[in-house]
Amino acid sequence: MANHSQGASTHTQNPPSQVVTALIGAKLIAYRVNRKPEQLHQLLGMARMATALNVLSYHDHDQLLLELERLCVEEVSHD
Repeated sequence: MANHSQGASTHTQNPPSQVVTALIGAKLIAYRVNRKPEQLHQLLGMARMATALNVLSYHDHDQLLLELERLCVEEVSHD
């Protein structure tokens, strides 16, 4: 019988900043597609919390806000 416990211990954990970036990135993609107000509010809250917990830099936070602002004013074409 194979011992699988050794394989489990060799997995590396991603740093919190990478996890946060992936989560916010996924939410940003969904917002770009759907443009629902609740998605925007969730993104803003996640970014604010991540910055407060020091897992998202102020620079990345500011870049996200600029992108969200651009998306808010961008007209969505429904061809």
